[in-house]
Amino acid sequence: MLNGMMDVVDNGSVPRLVIFDLDGTLYPREKYSELVLELIERGFVELRGTTPRYAEQKVAELREAMRTDWARTSTTSFVLSHGFEVGEWRDFRAEHLAIAAGISPDDQVVNDLKRLREVVPIVLLTNNTRRAAEEILDKIGLGTAGFSGVVSAEDVGGTPKPDLGAFRILLATFGTEARHAWGVGDRYDIDIEPLQRLGGAGICVDGPADLTEAVGFLIDRVSPGPP
Repeated sequence: MLNGMMDVVDNGSVPRLVIFDLDGTLYPREKYSELVLELIERGFVELRGTTPRYAEQKVAELREAMRTDWARTSTTSFVLSHGFEVGEWRDFRAEHLAIAAGISPDDQVVNDLKRLREVVPIVLLTNNTRRAAEEILDKIGLGTAGFSGVVSAEDVGGTPKPDLGAFRILLATFGTEARHAWGVGDRYDIDIEPLQRLGGAGICVDGPADLTEAVGFLIDRVSPGPP
């Protein structure tokens, strides 16, 4: 635990790759959650053919889960569990969701990730489409150049987070053993726990305001100072 704010899941390893989440981690979750909930409600009607009343009820359940247990609540897992196909949800989200419009530049996030990138490769793993991720990263001020690589919804096919497949694909892509990979995300069960199951480690943050401390921890682990 760092300053009582962030949970560190430590396996004692030196990071050789740091895997960042996007939504709620590199920008505030408030910019994301309500837009996605509105889209899911629309998706129930347009893609699943439900009544508006049913869609409203299901989204109310999801909203309550997000409010009471954010760390365990994946909107992607929710829609897949209700009959949406991975591809159709990805395409529907890409067509109708515009998170980037509400995001502002964040120099602190840019500087934090730049400091970390100077000592260890950093990559992004997101359930967003590549285009949406690029738009969000551009608005923050990072761009895709702020990472050593980006793994998006298209890259993981039918195994989006929190499926272990997403992490296996990323680790294979960057040639890193799981035990030397560290995740950074705002939801333990979605961003950290799957990597931990593969042997990795991670830091669960409460949003971008916690990144400075998380990055400092990782830099110290990679390049420890004198005893």
